[in-house]
Amino acid sequence: MAGDLFRRNRPFHLLDGFYTEWSEHLTKRCIPLFRDSPPSAVTNGAVFNDLISYYDTIDHYANRDTIFYFLFPSWHVNSLETSILFLGDVHPHLFISLIQSLRDPNRNHLRLAPWRGLAFPVNHFVDDVKNDVNKSVSRLLSEVREAQEGYIQGFSDNWVSWFHSQRGRQSVTVMETAASVTLGEEFVRIFREANQLRKNTIFNIVNLSDENQAALFLEGVCEFLAGFRHQLAHVPAQFFPNQVSPHYPLAYQQMMQQQPEGLHDICVWNIDPNVTRDMLRETFRRYPSVREAQIVNDTGRSQKHGFVSFADETEKRRAIQEMNGAMLLKKPMHIRSAAHSNI
Repeated sequence: MAGDLFRRNRPFHLLDGFYTEWSEHLTKRCIPLFRDSPPSAVTNGAVFNDLISYYDTIDHYANRDTIFYFLFPSWHVNSLETSILFLGDVHPHLFISLIQSLRDPNRNHLRLAPWRGLAFPVNHFVDDVKNDVNKSVSRLLSEVREAQEGYIQGFSDNWVSWFHSQRGRQSVTVMETAASVTLGEEFVRIFREANQLRKNTIFNIVNLSDENQAALFLEGVCEFLAGFRHQLAHVPAQFFPNQVSPHYPLAYQQMMQQQPEGLHDICVWNIDPNVTRDMLRETFRRYPSVREAQIVNDTGRSQKHGFVSFADETEKRRAIQEMNGAMLLKKPMHIRSAAHSNI
């Protein structure tokens, strides 16, 4: 059903495109299956397999060089979204909460599914799944703490070495030191185990539900995964008639529409070779007036730099102050104002 969406030969710098294609696949292929026909084992199986393939695919691309990108994805910049993530993706507790909400007899399920008479049996299977998830989450959090302690020790060792070697000369920044420490295979293993927990949780809920219940749950999971703020920008609004679009306040939108399109640019140096135009733009998306981003490959050099344009000059100055030295993949960005529009 997914064609080549889950292919394993995608270059790393095109992974942002994978997330966009995944969002579009959920909204254009998976969700309509539940809305256009009654629930069936065939539909449930096809969507379930796609969800599992999604996690298998990001597991495939996770390694020592890319794990920072997966654990702290640049496209989750909304603080409210961050609070429901666990090790780089959806917290497995969210799947539990979803099925608990759907089992609430006081809720109207007709807006979520095209069939009537949906009744969840009174049993304890959700509690059993939740207990298993709690144990696994606690164990993974403990392992993350241990891995982070090792990372911090490596950071400290490198900083002390550099501090002594650079004494009396140019000082070393925290970002430069952090970039010198490899996250290591331990973080890769933990990330993959977190994805396995997500897959197991989805499997257990589907396996312990009847056909109608599983369909409603899977539809809800697809709606949720496709409803992240960064993804809605790529999806037609008609797929989410009951959701609030991620607009900025109306007064702000009107103000921006009335402003002349005189853009204010920043130049971003020291960009990781794997950074794409979309990744650069998403990194600065926390600033509402961001308009465009561009990557420039320096002729004859391995380095690249980029430009980001803002409609609001005040936000441009804030971005320079707040984002200079921030990590993008494995390198700290060096940011300055651009003299004129470069995009």
